[in-house]
Amino acid sequence: MKSYSAARMRELDRRTVEEYGIPGAALMENAGSALVRSVLRFASGFVSPEFVILAGKGNNGGDACVAARQLDQRGYPVRLFMAARPDELTGDAAEMFEALPQKLKNELRFDFTPEDLQESSIVIDGLLGTGVRGELREPFASWIRTVNDSGAPVVAVDIPSGLNADDGSAGLCMLADLTVTMAGVKTGMLLGRGPAVSGRIEVARIGIPEQELVEAADGLPVFTNLDARALLRREPFDTFKNRRGHLAVIGGSRAYSNAPFLSAEAALRTGSGLATVFLPDSAEIHCTVRKALILRRPGTGGSPAFTASSLAEMELVDKAALAVGPGMMDREETLPFLAGLIRLEKPLVLDADALNLIARDPEILASHGESVILTPHPGEMRRLQRAFGLDGGKSREDQAMELADCTGCTVILKGCRSVVASPEGAYSLNLSGCPALATAGSGDTLTGICGSLLAQGYSAFDAARLGAYIHGLAGEILAPCGSRGVIADDLAAAAALAIRRILPTA
Repeated sequence: MKSYSAARMRELDRRTVEEYGIPGAALMENAGSALVRSVLRFASGFVSPEFVILAGKGNNGGDACVAARQLDQRGYPVRLFMAARPDELTGDAAEMFEALPQKLKNELRFDFTPEDLQESSIVIDGLLGTGVRGELREPFASWIRTVNDSGAPVVAVDIPSGLNADDGSAGLCMLADLTVTMAGVKTGMLLGRGPAVSGRIEVARIGIPEQELVEAADGLPVFTNLDARALLRREPFDTFKNRRGHLAVIGGSRAYSNAPFLSAEAALRTGSGLATVFLPDSAEIHCTVRKALILRRPGTGGSPAFTASSLAEMELVDKAALAVGPGMMDREETLPFLAGLIRLEKPLVLDADALNLIARDPEILASHGESVILTPHPGEMRRLQRAFGLDGGKSREDQAMELADCTGCTVILKGCRSVVASPEGAYSLNLSGCPALATAGSGDTLTGICGSLLAQGYSAFDAARLGAYIHGLAGEILAPCGSRGVIADDLAAAAALAIRRILPTA
């Protein structure tokens, strides 16, 4: 899937109505229904939420009126504030206003102050749409300031009010926790201030024909829930553990003994039939080990980390995909060990200190097999770029593609809207995730998820795209609003929930 410019999305709306005969009111009803589904999922963690709905006179305001009606029908407290008089509404938006229950019309307000927001308020932002350019006029500016200053949770309709839909520029702009974007992601949500102000993004299908959506996309490649659903395979009912794949997690050291267990549990939770942790015998275990995990303790000859001598004790590896690096330590004596694992040409995820070791001696990566994923965070990326003589001043998308091309590996450049790039030149921006994932050990969980998908037979590019999406969605499930309080230990179980949200039969 790709993102869309504002002009292209307006043209899609027009063609759907005029050439396919789908009424604009039907599209708006679908948009409002999708918005309500997302809003209620978002609000599930709140006690007795009330919905404060801010509506303008455009299509976003019409979507907001549909949501107001449907939330009221479900028995939720709803208060509607309009930045335009009803007689200013036209077309489908006017029709949706007329469909509001009389109670909401009687209580409708045209002024909005800080006193209108309570502790239980969730704001639905339907003020402005994709046509915004330049400085905001009143009352939009005051209303947006009031919401931003309040700290109230915000769900934006289609795009946060004030954000330029094409280039991501914004002066004053609504700060959304969740944006429910209609039909497709707007390119401005991925550029400039877009990632910071859009929050989580959910794409809602509203009835525009799929083929038209594919042909009209003119922006950046993105990986959404719809892409994940199309890629995630349903398992046969008669499957068994060996058919589901085996992941060997190879990592840990005397200094960092727990990291590989985060990866291995994530592998089991996301579908691997077997997971084995290879931990140096010099590393003490300081965590509770899941009974379902297989544990092997290769010798290191007294070294705090793996050495070349450890290779002789790596039984079971020939039957498994490998995830290498979490907690392994960046030590010179570990280089031959890592080089030996890479020469096995197995499906392979390389993370953490495995990447730092490659930065010491990039030649060891030359012998890798076909299915290899590198998962650098920005610091590891800089070290790899120096090692391979790459330009660190390019965009994140170009950096990931350049490393993928140089190494012949799939690359996940981690961060907000992680970039997944293949050696063939394809890339996409991951649309899931939230700041809850910015915690120690989160990347180890991602390594386990991607390794699990490799073990199940997914290609490196598919495993990386799907793994990054599942990992991000796990964070969203744990923290639908806000970000504090999540630790990496929580993510494996949430990843299993994420898979079921994407495809309940998976």
